[in-house]
Amino acid sequence: MWNRFTNLCVMLAIVLVVGRFSVAEEKPIQPAKVELGRPVSFEKDVFPILDANCIACHNVAKKEGALVLENVKDLLKGGDSGASVVPGKPDESYLYQVASRTEESFMPPLPNKVGAKALTPQQVGILRQWILEGAKSSGKSTDAGIVWQSLPPGLNSIYSTALSPWARYAAVGRANRIAIYDLATGIEAANLNDPALVKLKKGSKPFYPQGAAHRDFVHSLAFNSDGNMLASGGYRVVKLWKKSLGAVVKKMDLPAAITGLALNADRSVLAVATADNSASLWKLPEGQKLVELKGHGGEIKGLAFTPDRTKIVTSSADQSLRVWNAADGKQISTMKTPAIINTLTVSKDGIQVIAGGVNNIIYVWSLVIPVPKAGEKAPEIPAALFELKGHAKPVTSLKLVMPAGVQLVSGSEDNTVRIWDLKGKKQIRSINHGAPVSDLDVSPDAKNLVSVSVNGTGKIWQLSNGKMLKEFRGDLSKERQMILATEAQTVAKQKVALGDAAVKAADKNVKDREAELKKRNEELAAAKKALPEAQKKVTDYAPKVKAAKDEQLKLLADHKKKGEDAVKAANAQKVAADKAVADADAKLKQVNQANQTAITTVEKEVAVAKKALDVANAVKPDPADKAAVQKKKDAVAKAKATFDATQKKLAAAKLKKTNDEKQAAKAVNSAKQAVTKAIAAVTAATKLAASKPNTKAVDKKVTDTEAEAKKLADAAAAAAKKITSAERSVKVAGTTLTKIKGQFAERTKEKTALDATAKQMDAALAEVKKQATVLYPIKSVAFSEDGKQIVTGDDSQKVRIWDVTTGKELDTLSGHTAAVSAVAYTSKTTVVSGSTDKTVLVQSIQPVWSLMAQLGTDPKDPTKVGNSPISNRALCLSFSPDGKLLAVGGGDPSRSGEIILWDVATGKVVRTFENAHSDTVLGIRFSPTGKSLLSGAADKFVKIFDVATGKFVKSFEGHTHHVLDVAWKADESTIVSSGADNVIKVWNIETGEQKRTIKGYSKQVTSISFIGLGANVVSGGGDKTVRLHLTTNGSNYRNLGGSTDYVYSVAASRDEATVIAGGEDGVLRVWDAKTGKLRNSFNPPPVPSQNQQAKVGK
Repeated sequence: MWNRFTNLCVMLAIVLVVGRFSVAEEKPIQPAKVELGRPVSFEKDVFPILDANCIACHNVAKKEGALVLENVKDLLKGGDSGASVVPGKPDESYLYQVASRTEESFMPPLPNKVGAKALTPQQVGILRQWILEGAKSSGKSTDAGIVWQSLPPGLNSIYSTALSPWARYAAVGRANRIAIYDLATGIEAANLNDPALVKLKKGSKPFYPQGAAHRDFVHSLAFNSDGNMLASGGYRVVKLWKKSLGAVVKKMDLPAAITGLALNADRSVLAVATADNSASLWKLPEGQKLVELKGHGGEIKGLAFTPDRTKIVTSSADQSLRVWNAADGKQISTMKTPAIINTLTVSKDGIQVIAGGVNNIIYVWSLVIPVPKAGEKAPEIPAALFELKGHAKPVTSLKLVMPAGVQLVSGSEDNTVRIWDLKGKKQIRSINHGAPVSDLDVSPDAKNLVSVSVNGTGKIWQLSNGKMLKEFRGDLSKERQMILATEAQTVAKQKVALGDAAVKAADKNVKDREAELKKRNEELAAAKKALPEAQKKVTDYAPKVKAAKDEQLKLLADHKKKGEDAVKAANAQKVAADKAVADADAKLKQVNQANQTAITTVEKEVAVAKKALDVANAVKPDPADKAAVQKKKDAVAKAKATFDATQKKLAAAKLKKTNDEKQAAKAVNSAKQAVTKAIAAVTAATKLAASKPNTKAVDKKVTDTEAEAKKLADAAAAAAKKITSAERSVKVAGTTLTKIKGQFAERTKEKTALDATAKQMDAALAEVKKQATVLYPIKSVAFSEDGKQIVTGDDSQKVRIWDVTTGKELDTLSGHTAAVSAVAYTSKTTVVSGSTDKTVLVQSIQPVWSLMAQLGTDPKDPTKVGNSPISNRALCLSFSPDGKLLAVGGGDPSRSGEIILWDVATGKVVRTFENAHSDTVLGIRFSPTGKSLLSGAADKFVKIFDVATGKFVKSFEGHTHHVLDVAWKADESTIVSSGADNVIKVWNIETGEQKRTIKGYSKQVTSISFIGLGANVVSGGGDKTVRLHLTTNGSNYRNLGGSTDYVYSVAASRDEATVIAGGEDGVLRVWDAKTGKLRNSFNPPPVPSQNQQAKVGK
């Protein structure tokens, strides 16, 4: 009862609601008076009204009724109902009529599915006034209708992340800001800001106090293939950010190849030795040349500043050592050396010079060297304070272990690094580098030392015990080329395996079809053979059928003849009976006639007699006349006698008639009885003739023989049909075989091409490996100020930055055109290098991200997006593998799914994929080859498009809710999709079929990506988890913990060593996915104080 009552109430409520809407629709909306103090603007005043209530159905994508209301041009053009606006005449304008609800069909219709509402009187008034004023466009973008607000501080949800191709950098979108983290160093490398947005003011204060990359939330991020460009998607705009590394802060041109560099204690002055036997001093960071040091007669081999920065000591191939005034470049003193000094350094107290010679000896001299007087000879080689011996070949490098300065580290061509006690004047330890040592350095904390060699290797040692901590070698670009070549080879092998499987399958298919064709031909031959036999059986059996039918016909004929004879006899009997009746009737008639004639005659006689009697009676004789009376009496008697006689005669005649009639009637009745009997005989005969004989036996015989005959005929027909069917099957089998053979040939051709590609990849990898074995001699090395990094210079013309902890190359700086002979850190963020190309470069090692281009903004005002081809938020991005194209996915919710392809170099639209999806595109990826584009959308579909033509290729249907992300497997055999239906789906690209559905999430699976080249995927979801799955069997082989809220975005490195994820809690987490260990967490920035906010933008 309660349920019935509840249902009734609900129904009444629905009726009331519908009734309310109906009433609302039918009631015209009276326009309010509009007083804006200015003309009504379409862009500022009218468009927001239409956008909120009309454009959901009347946009460029949907065009209901062929009417578009997104701009004045299309609005004036109208749709199926004609012009929608008549400028100056609102009451004649269809748009105004339906919007004010004065004419049907009322718009927007109520209720509706897009949340549109009937216009308010104020809105109707604005629309009316705009039409009255001529329905003009101001020519401005619809930005005029957008009122931007700065996002409040503290919004830190991460909606988008991106991992650079080599997992060095992670980009994160928090609110409208973008942070880039250096995963190698664990620091924030950059915070991206759009200069145009930073300049915006709200009154006297910055519009975006914390800075901003976008005006709206950053919904998507993507790195290009080399990691030097980042694309970010916001509201109707995509921004391209370019990374630059190794920017030349200062370039100094020298007259000859650089042979050495030295920095003074505060790194404010750089000494440069050149191959023209001179040196020069330069002011940093300005790069201003201060003085030149000239006087050596040979190439300067070593140079070093004194700790107090006032002097510089040089050694030369002229076997001399000179001391110079750093202020003016004047020579203070000189001395001869017992051998050419390759390297030197100055003691911590500045009173001794320590020098390493080509004669394998380390000398310690007093720095106070007397200057000969004019005309006097230079003194003989002064005696060293002491010598350190132990090296077996020339000493190449010397470094004091600071800050104590009581130990010395030396490197030599004898493959060793030696540590010396200067006070004890003895060797502490010898370390074997394994190859000639070209240079070395000691970390500022005196814990580590690094040595490099001409064999291209570098080694980091623990100073206290000589234990090797890391070895580094090679070339980052070559290493990456090796990885890429290896990956290309792996993918090529995967494709070869797929191609091989396809060829085998096609070959099996051919064989199966050949067997099928053979079988069908055999069936045809058998059918052709069986048909004559079946037909002969039919022919041979036909007489039996005929005999049975003849027997049946004879029985029927005999029965028919008997019936016919009976009918004939009965009919003859009836004819005779009918004749007898007729004769009797005739005789009766004749007798009746004769009797009637006789009676008539007698009746006449009776009449005459009666008349005579009457006449006689009529005589009235006189009674007195007895004679007359007697006469009368006699006459009457006579007349009466006559009358009586006639009366008797008449009675006799009538009796005779009656008797004759009875006799005749008896004869008629007898004849009629004979007729009745004849009729009965006829009826019986007719019935006999119409009856069927007892043919049960013969009928059965006929039925049996006909059934057998039909069976034989059916068999013959079936045999004939079987031939037709077999011929058709043979034809189909033959056609199919031809087709399959074509497919086999195609697969074989593809396999041949894949084999060729695989061979090319093998050759390419072999060449890369060969090149990788070529190690360039490392000429110089130096620790950074914090000891966490190392810089090297080598013969490849490159300056390289290495991570001390991992021993991996972090960055490569280009700029020189010849071998790099010397390097040093000039600050935390800059290095200096000298080369045989006669230049010294001071370069930044801090990557700089700058806004390179914006897609969708007004060229004249990059803060305006009203005329952007991007209709709404750019929800997903993907660079093509070559980085030339950028795919942008988005669209208006519930209206359209949008995919736009942009040329990155020109910033122009290459192609718009028309009607790509019916709802917003939420995931998009280029295929690894760049030929196809994969998309997933809120319309629950996954689709593939051809990049070159924009044509739709294939769709994948199976999700029951929004598709949130998509990804390709490297060999392009499989794709995966994740959805708001809490599942991951794995699809076969060739067939379009689902391979499996992976469950386990309790909320939406927001992001998914393949890891490297294999079948592993990483995904993140709303249930706070990041999971790793194997797509081949769906197993969840590892979860990455730590997330405390909804996860929106995940990404993985190619080697599975790095997985990043971000979500509602604003923390970017970094895991080693191989072990599941959390490596790092980057928390959102703290909410700045008002003072801090005020500083931003200054």
